[in-house]
Amino acid sequence: MRICTFTIFLLSCLAFQSFGQNGAVAEAKETAYPIAMYKEATSQSQNLYNGRQYYVYDNRSEEHQFFEFRKWHNGVIMYDGQRFDSIPMLYDIFKDELIIKHFNGDHILLQSEKVDYFKVDNHNFVRYEAGKDINEQMRTGFYDVLYEGKSRTIVRRVKQRQEKIVDKMVIALYPQKNNFFIRKGDRYYGVSSKKSALNLFPEYKRELRKVLKDQRIKFRKNRETAIVTIVDTYDKLAKQ
Repeated sequence: MRICTFTIFLLSCLAFQSFGQNGAVAEAKETAYPIAMYKEATSQSQNLYNGRQYYVYDNRSEEHQFFEFRKWHNGVIMYDGQRFDSIPMLYDIFKDELIIKHFNGDHILLQSEKVDYFKVDNHNFVRYEAGKDINEQMRTGFYDVLYEGKSRTIVRRVKQRQEKIVDKMVIALYPQKNNFFIRKGDRYYGVSSKKSALNLFPEYKRELRKVLKDQRIKFRKNRETAIVTIVDTYDKLAKQ
């Protein structure tokens, strides 16, 4: 009887010890998982924030070197194969450089060759390489993709730095220029006028003119909308 009681007691102890070990293992796994996730996220963030510091220049001028705004706007970046959402960014279109804001407030200049694309304020900027993605004579850099279909419409947004003297002070000016390109086949063609855009599609000139007229789109007043409408309409007509 004593042997039986001792055996039952021993088995109970072993079961309790095994249960305790399993519980400890499970608890360790639960703790390790968020730590691993944190390390992975931190590693990716370190890759994004590994650029050199960017210093804002001409910050006292009324005009600025950035695209549309000089305040931080959140956007999406595909950087070195990783996608990052809700990243505060500025796009310096004078130097064609993308700047992001670090958690500590520092301005970080990203390596352009590692930026596949970035999206901000309904604009989709893609980095194209001359001779590979675009014509050899075109400049490698970021292009705003306006239309994507069988054909494509992109625009190179640039600013030039100019100076003027006001009350013995140098004031920087940054007039913006937009260079539009249409891809037809495997080549890009620069367009700057209604005529140059329509000449790319001679077989549909009449229909394209009619669409612009029906939609009351004036090319000189709204080149961007006019060019996108022409290319989009051409793709639709070419399918018929």
